[in-house]
Amino acid sequence: MAPPPPAPEPEALTPRPPEESSHMRTTVTARRPFTAASSSTVRDRDFLLRPHPRPADILQVVPGFYVVQHAGGGKANQYFLRGFDADHGTDVALSVDGIPVNMVSHGHGQGYADLNWVIPELIERVEVRKGPYFAQDGDFATAGAVNLVTRRDFETSQLTLGGGSFDTWRGLFVAAPDVEGWSPVVAGQVYGTNGPFLNPERLQRYSLLTQVTRHVSPTSTLALALTSYGSGWNASGQIPLREVNAGRLDRFATLNGAEGGNSQRHSAQATWRTLTHDGEVNVMAYAVQYRLNLYSDFTFFSRDPVNGDMIEQNDRRTMLGFNASYRFRRQWGGIHFDTTLGTQLRSDTIDNGLSYDRDRERLERVVDASIREGSLGLYAQEDITFTPWLRAVLGLRADSFGFDVEDHREDLATPGTKTSGVEQAARVSPKASLVLTPLPGTDVYVNYGHGFHSNDARGVVRLPEPVTPLTRARGYELGARTRLFGRLDVAGSVFRLDLDSELVWVGDEGTTEARGATRREGLEAEARLEVLPWLFADADATLTRATYVQNAGNGDAVALAPTLILSGGVSARHPGGFYGRLGVLHLGDRPATEDRFLTAEGFTRVDATLGYRGSFYEVNLSVQNLLNTAWREAQFANVSRLPSETGPESCPVGTRPSGEADAFEGCEDLHFTPGAPFNAQASVSFFF
Repeated sequence: MAPPPPAPEPEALTPRPPEESSHMRTTVTARRPFTAASSSTVRDRDFLLRPHPRPADILQVVPGFYVVQHAGGGKANQYFLRGFDADHGTDVALSVDGIPVNMVSHGHGQGYADLNWVIPELIERVEVRKGPYFAQDGDFATAGAVNLVTRRDFETSQLTLGGGSFDTWRGLFVAAPDVEGWSPVVAGQVYGTNGPFLNPERLQRYSLLTQVTRHVSPTSTLALALTSYGSGWNASGQIPLREVNAGRLDRFATLNGAEGGNSQRHSAQATWRTLTHDGEVNVMAYAVQYRLNLYSDFTFFSRDPVNGDMIEQNDRRTMLGFNASYRFRRQWGGIHFDTTLGTQLRSDTIDNGLSYDRDRERLERVVDASIREGSLGLYAQEDITFTPWLRAVLGLRADSFGFDVEDHREDLATPGTKTSGVEQAARVSPKASLVLTPLPGTDVYVNYGHGFHSNDARGVVRLPEPVTPLTRARGYELGARTRLFGRLDVAGSVFRLDLDSELVWVGDEGTTEARGATRREGLEAEARLEVLPWLFADADATLTRATYVQNAGNGDAVALAPTLILSGGVSARHPGGFYGRLGVLHLGDRPATEDRFLTAEGFTRVDATLGYRGSFYEVNLSVQNLLNTAWREAQFANVSRLPSETGPESCPVGTRPSGEADAFEGCEDLHFTPGAPFNAQASVSFFF
């Protein structure tokens, strides 16, 4: 359902203390107002009204955020935000309850953020902070940061069974027993599908969460949580457009049926929150154990005309972390100060590698490295309210990173080169925002801030061509938010983001590629209208332009950067129990190559949901691609070679040959994963 007036940024702590003795003041938490026009908080009742067969689909309720999948349902999604094709997370920081999801120095690519372990019904709200303007956000928070917050209390237990198109099935239970003084939750999900592909996906996904919350005192809360996840799948990968256009390949077929993978993630978390006489303290510690085996084939027979180009990527890691913050308030001369001090520690112990394979059988080990990477972040933020119409937020963040790489395949015989070593890097990031309220219900925002994303440790320590350890971003934004007629909420902003370098670790090749400095400029607009107390309409538009600052001679476009994202719909939640949504999403054409030789084709898709909630049950029907549009979900421009392609003359019109006749590599072409055709899923839930 389209949200009513957007909620302000939520507090970290919600309980209120009872009346205390006279020597202590009673503190009542407030809700922070917005700091930027593009900030928002989306509640579960909004994103759960949209089809979400993949957990990351709930992010698409965020204006201008688009999520795709291109290698089976167990691989991390591909994220688009503010002119970034952030791949699997390089320039958007994702977290769940404050635990970072992005993985540094990952075997498949820097910032890899896999949300497939999340159970959507357990998410209470989505907190969105676009741009690098917020002191609590560190690594990867250049385009923005998104935090998923799980629900601590459930009114009832729940059992859900469902299924539908593509042999899809799903089971979910949420057990929330009533225990005095405690709030326990045990939830589990099983999910499977074959997808729309001729090579069945055979995805199976298992997720488990156990959580208990205890009010240890009237002012303090302790929460403990365990999660466990495992999945396995096949993938159809990205197929060359030239073969589909020639009629030799069905758009739902594959050229390598051995693609796919398996993944596991297990975590433990402890959170302590307490109110003090003037503020609040939050302390969290977490541990995550993770592994991934991923089998991909992007180029077919370009590198190896005999065995093919399948690669196997592995990542195994243990991640430990600790976050703490202290927020307190004070007043001086009529000016209100809201101060937050915090620290974030993280340590990753990683083993990853890359092998050349044939039908998932290893032929040659290419990358084999052990990595220890640690980071320490300190931040301070001062939120100053001078008058009811003037507010300033000043922040400063300092981050220190340590990189330690042991390359088990290092070439020790060539002087002046190394692929093992130890490096350190630091970055200081200032932030500043100004909020003006010229009219009641109307706010104007001016934002500025520095942010960064880290680069793969293997590229950082490498000689003779090391990469920048921490790539700096500078963001600027001007926006406004207003409420009209008591039922219409409108927000808009214009922004610019300068990134010092698009230096990105390309995990598919085991190398680092320099892409130069870039600039992204754009505008965003969103509107929410309460048509009736139970009927809402929403519309969002994001227009961006992403270019290289200096033209390297082969074009200035940032390949695959989104240029236009439009979405809108009508949502209903009637007091009688009926609910539903009819929504439309449009993604515009975007350049697939720097010189715009190839274009990633846009699409328009219509989705719908319809349901009824009774006293102890709920039935739901969701339909994706209601109009059965033929669309491409993920698209890439790269060189590939098929067995029938023997020289440059083999490349058809619309593609580009790569390599000379005696060293022919293949044809540069658009490769894509097809979007699903019309499909429907139904479910029934019981509450007890």
